[in-house]
Amino acid sequence: MSLYGQTILRGLGLLLHVPGLMALATLPVCLYFDERYAIAPFLWTAGISFALGEAFYHLCRRAEAPRLHHGMVVAALGWLLVPLLGAVPILWIAHRLAALSDASLTVLAFTSPWNALFEAFSGFTGTGLSMALRESQLPASLQWWRSLMEWVGGVGVIVLMLSLLRHVLGVRHLYSSEAREEKILPSVTSTVRTIWWIYLFYTTASVLLLRAAGMPWWEALNHGMTGIATGGFSVTDGSMASYGPGVRLLLLLIMVAGAISFVTHYQVLRHGRLSALWRDAQHKALWLILAAGAVLLLLENRWYGEESVWLDSVFQWASALTTAGFQTVDLLGWSPTAKLLLSLAMILGGVAGSTCGGLKLLRVVTLYRGLRWRFQRVLLTRHQLMRYPMDDEVLSEAEADRLVRAAGVLAALWATLLWMAVLFLLHIVPHGFTLSDVILEVASAQSNVGLSTGITHPTLLWPAKLTLILVMWMGRLEIIPVFILGAALAGGGRGPLR
Repeated sequence: MSLYGQTILRGLGLLLHVPGLMALATLPVCLYFDERYAIAPFLWTAGISFALGEAFYHLCRRAEAPRLHHGMVVAALGWLLVPLLGAVPILWIAHRLAALSDASLTVLAFTSPWNALFEAFSGFTGTGLSMALRESQLPASLQWWRSLMEWVGGVGVIVLMLSLLRHVLGVRHLYSSEAREEKILPSVTSTVRTIWWIYLFYTTASVLLLRAAGMPWWEALNHGMTGIATGGFSVTDGSMASYGPGVRLLLLLIMVAGAISFVTHYQVLRHGRLSALWRDAQHKALWLILAAGAVLLLLENRWYGEESVWLDSVFQWASALTTAGFQTVDLLGWSPTAKLLLSLAMILGGVAGSTCGGLKLLRVVTLYRGLRWRFQRVLLTRHQLMRYPMDDEVLSEAEADRLVRAAGVLAALWATLLWMAVLFLLHIVPHGFTLSDVILEVASAQSNVGLSTGITHPTLLWPAKLTLILVMWMGRLEIIPVFILGAALAGGGRGPLR
């Protein structure tokens, strides 16, 4: 095996321990709810995870330290293999329950490997699109497993792995490979551990607040986890439709908290700097788009003839922009314009360095600044100097051009992937769904949101399920690592093509 391949396998070996730890953490739930039939599937999942992880790591433990392209290949492969392991207990438990005469259609749907795989990818990528017909009919162990996948996936499997281990070679490159660049403290190791402490604090606070608002403990626990992770999986039928205005407003605050960067949360919690919530351009953009978009969506729904939709409009706009994916209404009945507005919000996404998906507002702001700088250059007089301000610093012309080009390239790739998937799905989705429905579904999958018009369903053809799985995977990785993986495979495992 090449040195390049050994470095990749060692990184994967570390990463594959994560689903094993998650499976062991699920065993107390199986015992508490007396679901003993679920113990063996989770034990086997843990065993397979640890066996593969240890084998990969120890066979290649003397490999060279990973660089950024190694980290991207590890991330791309890891986000394929980890959901595969995550699908094992879903499929196994469904088959065990299917042998019973009173098994529900919800459980029977997960005897299909495609449905189990779809659910696992949706969970780990923090998407929230679900093949569950009625979430309340799932056993508690699977309800917890779905929430745990989203909770871990919200921050990132690699980030969790780095926070648990003391010494990892190439930690900076592995951290960056999961589309994270922010640093709270000087070292990456201290940063990821601080992220997890903040994440645990907000998760605990979310659970307690939802319980105080009237949710039963089990529902509060699961929705607190998936809410702060901006994931969207629910344990109740119809997502948030059965809850009153108080719970919805509280969940709205939790979703927005998940869309704020961990660096900003640290400034607020550690130093009490509330001004950090609106100090930089991307957070200002978050509040502006959140308010203006909610008003625009409300006006569109009123124009279309919907009544008493103000809270639903505000909630669904926030759910789309923060990429949380909770629903209070059936979006299929909304106007095409309203669906396209929600699609736009999902594509924009929340703040970089948060648990959100989408393009991220940092890139959107960068593209806006690039456009403004372009016009300023045209209007520049002979004796004027061009400045490139970026929050608290002034960039050089070369650095400004580099940031704008990077944001532009990713935006172009994002749009290309979106339209390719839309054009393909238009030929295979069931009749009755319009172009705006398909655009919303693909934007939801690609931005890891979870809002749906009903296209995602257990009876959906497998090519459509595969397409949405690939779109979720590529969207979670922000596309570039997938190209690096393709280049590495084209190079015969000797590294990316030069």
